[in-house]
Amino acid sequence: MFLNALYDEADARLGRLETLITKIETTLAAVLRRGDLPDTDLIDTVATAKVRCIETSIELCFRLKNEVGSYALMAGTGFERLDYLNCCKFAEGDSRILMQKMARDRMQAFKKKQEGTEEEVEACMELGGALMSSDNPMQAWNESWETVYRLANHIMDRHMETWVPEAKL
Repeated sequence: MFLNALYDEADARLGRLETLITKIETTLAAVLRRGDLPDTDLIDTVATAKVRCIETSIELCFRLKNEVGSYALMAGTGFERLDYLNCCKFAEGDSRILMQKMARDRMQAFKKKQEGTEEEVEACMELGGALMSSDNPMQAWNESWETVYRLANHIMDRHMETWVPEAKL
């Protein structure tokens, strides 16, 4: 049954995100107890968690809503509260802005040292080419929005894999 498969997928994906949050909390608490500031990796991992938790929740709820059909339209089913998830997307750091910040910071680091995952390097090269060939870098950035978000997703994939590697079957 598809619904059971969706529940299993949700349990696995949300469980991985819960593990990430626990690791972040533990790491951040240790950093703050020492009186230090979080490093770039931890900051980007917090941003990754914020974006991935809410985006995953929205996606899974949307798929569940479509699967249960007209039941989702009835009052008292909980589906009437789904707009709250969209509010979360923009509260405490707009997911899109966080993703653009990650891409911007990654591009700045890439200027100094051209290294990283194959996907990140490819996206940085593509975005860098667009920025350098334009008389208006801000316009080029905006026109390259798909590459910006693709780069951010590669960055988040790396943080997820580093902090909570998926079990290899």
